[in-house]
Amino acid sequence: MPAPHIDLTLPESERAVLRSLLAPWRDLLYAPGPGLTSPLDPGAYRSSVVIVPATGPAVRVSSLVAPAFGGELSRLHVEALPQPPSTSLGSFFDLSRDGTVYALTPERGAAARAPERAEWRYRGAPLAAGLSQIRGLRLVRERGQGPEGSWAADRGLAITGADGADSLLLAVADPSESALFLPTPGLFRILLDPSAPRYPGVTVHDLLGHADRPLPVEVSIEPIHL
Repeated sequence: MPAPHIDLTLPESERAVLRSLLAPWRDLLYAPGPGLTSPLDPGAYRSSVVIVPATGPAVRVSSLVAPAFGGELSRLHVEALPQPPSTSLGSFFDLSRDGTVYALTPERGAAARAPERAEWRYRGAPLAAGLSQIRGLRLVRERGQGPEGSWAADRGLAITGADGADSLLLAVADPSESALFLPTPGLFRILLDPSAPRYPGVTVHDLLGHADRPLPVEVSIEPIHL
């Protein structure tokens, strides 16, 4: 009996939504609050991300997580939003827009407030110059093989901006529904370009979140053009 195979590649409906983003972008949004940044991942942001194209509906990119082989696998989840994005979101394009967070008041009601902590909001360089015009999009497909079976998962979206530089959106298992956004791929560049210089001790296996798997697995990546 053949070992099981799990297919977590994007369905055509989600790939079609991604193809609609090969157009100018008006904004790129995130949910501010605890967990957005981490001292362990400098320059990386954990949040579902909303892309606002110049025309057409906004598109939310998050992660879909599935239990498999004694652990979890994840893939990107892409959806066109039926309504304009919430004003509570912060902007990677316009740093004056921090968005809002919600906290319980003494009366146990939820009140909106500005994200007062620096780590709750984006404070890098504005990304509008590089990402308002999109030169290319491609999926980063993970293929894995272990003693219990194999899988294929569309883990990432490589975004090539007007200046030719790449950014990366990567599906993660934690926190729920968030994706990891890397305006500059840094350590993760080997997921986009296998010939890129490698940092000592940094492997594709670890970057894709398989360091703690109880059984040994072989993992590889391949680019998928939309």
